[in-house]
Amino acid sequence: MNISVFGAGYVGLVTAACFAEVGHHVVCCDHDDTKIQALLSGRVPFYEPGLSELVANGAASGRLEFTRNVGEAVNHGRMAVLAVGTPSLADGSTDLSQILAVAREIRAYLTQPLTVLIKSTVPVGTNAKLTEIFGGTDTSVVSNPEFLKEGSAVSDGLKPDRIIVGARSTAERELLRELYEPFSRNHDKIIFMTPESAELVKYGANAMLATRISFMNELAEYATHVGADIEDVRKGMGADSRIGSSFLYAGIGFGGSCFPKDLRSLGAQMQLNGIVPNLVDAVIARNDRQIDIIDGQIRRAVLNERAPVVAVWGVAFKPGTDDIREAPALKLASRLSSAGMEVRLADPVVTQAQIDSVSLPQSATLYGDEFAASRGADVVVLVTEWRQYRSPNFEALREVMRGRVVVDGRNQWNKRQVASAGLDYFGIGRN
Repeated sequence: MNISVFGAGYVGLVTAACFAEVGHHVVCCDHDDTKIQALLSGRVPFYEPGLSELVANGAASGRLEFTRNVGEAVNHGRMAVLAVGTPSLADGSTDLSQILAVAREIRAYLTQPLTVLIKSTVPVGTNAKLTEIFGGTDTSVVSNPEFLKEGSAVSDGLKPDRIIVGARSTAERELLRELYEPFSRNHDKIIFMTPESAELVKYGANAMLATRISFMNELAEYATHVGADIEDVRKGMGADSRIGSSFLYAGIGFGGSCFPKDLRSLGAQMQLNGIVPNLVDAVIARNDRQIDIIDGQIRRAVLNERAPVVAVWGVAFKPGTDDIREAPALKLASRLSSAGMEVRLADPVVTQAQIDSVSLPQSATLYGDEFAASRGADVVVLVTEWRQYRSPNFEALREVMRGRVVVDGRNQWNKRQVASAGLDYFGIGRN
């Protein structure tokens, strides 16, 4: 099938590469000339494991092409996939300007029947808005939310656990079956529903996962006060088949481009419909409190230091990506630098240029590795659980540090091992 993907960002590029990998002919279109030029020269403009190889395979086969020409992209495809940004506005609602603009651009170039597939995360009712834009043309609009996890997006794209399709007609459903047939050979993964239900599925899924995280973080704070260990509690809860073990890890909180934005958007959508989003607001507030807890631990540890130095291990919001949007590490760095502390950062893929693009009260320096960042530090904080940070040489760490406090913001480290190296361990809900 000939497919045009509009948006060469995270969702758009992964989607385009995965469709090309299974045999579809894909043209990926973006207005950003720098991004398109990078892709034409074989460079993926962000870090995602396995994506560079997938893009290279698609380009070499001729099944994946890149362009800035909207008309060329529109005329190529029987299907147009919309994967542009839908960022938050100041009130938490969703900015739909990009997706509405690209829909109007596509309509202006239409010369053939077209199915428009909405991949971007959009509020309930967006499908209806786009259907109005394409009114009077032979165009159908289908909602098909993405469920890509940064760090494992290629695997998620090629082997999805479910494919949600919000379609109004039998013809639309049959076309989507044809599109996704290569991804459903073992069993039928497609779940058909109305566009409104499909739009809400994405928000509901992310809100549920975020709620589990925030609940465990609240339970962890209580565990600290009563002498319980949240890691033991987590294992006991996760052994219940009704609960399961996923997303039960206490820590510094969630970040990234999805959970915070989608929770704010869901809350705003509910308020527009006269519903007070009590639970959604509580999940957000609990997540914000986790930064307060870590910040408080560090401030107590450096109370008597004239010029405190804090080493932060991990800047990306999660392992396997260079995404720093809503990253807990940078929220923490902002708090610490505001208090006059020197903040040293370490991350295996994030760059100094990315850090400099974020407004911090004072500059934070990225070091070559975590031990270089920790030399002379009073406190070391684990924020992103990169694999290489999970089992460090604590004796060697003690030798390079000035202080002796380590804060395990992801509950990854063995506290007895840390203590035996002469360091003071602080985790989340650990006793």
